[in-house]
Amino acid sequence: MTLIIAGLALWYAVHMVPSLGSGLKQSLVERWGLVAYRVVFAALVLTAMLLMVLGWRSAQPVTIYLPEPAWRPAGMALAVLGLVTLSATRRASRIGRLVRYPQLAGMLIWACGHLLANGDSRSLLLFGGFAVWAVLEMILISRREGPWIKPGVPGWGTELLYLGLALCGIGVVVYIHPWISGMPLV
Repeated sequence: MTLIIAGLALWYAVHMVPSLGSGLKQSLVERWGLVAYRVVFAALVLTAMLLMVLGWRSAQPVTIYLPEPAWRPAGMALAVLGLVTLSATRRASRIGRLVRYPQLAGMLIWACGHLLANGDSRSLLLFGGFAVWAVLEMILISRREGPWIKPGVPGWGTELLYLGLALCGIGVVVYIHPWISGMPLV
């Protein structure tokens, strides 16, 4: 569990720099340059993810609650919906007109889907940690950015293209899930 906590702490710290320490981010960008800042940011995020995966795989889960078997399909549907929502980040989309922060909302939905299907200690720590982070980020970014200006609506061709790409990405996630988590989806 220590590695999961370390990974989450690093994830929070790296992601909170732009939200809480915009002056710190700006000074780092000025000192290192934007490309170097982004490379360091990405390396730290990947390190956090690696720590969480290794922590997940090495932690001995303790049952906290027993999810109802009927919750599993709903949990899987929420995880898929979360990934589709997450894919609407940084582009005009119909999802982006409904949800101010598709990436964060997607992470929250994805985390809740996992919490619906898994009631062990490592799931509560990891997915609960992601859910709390997503909500905190939405609040902090909203305060920083002010009123929401909704994006335009793309044509249906563009929307369907991105939906297709999102579904391909979900297929990859489903395929690699057993190697990342050690848990098959079926």
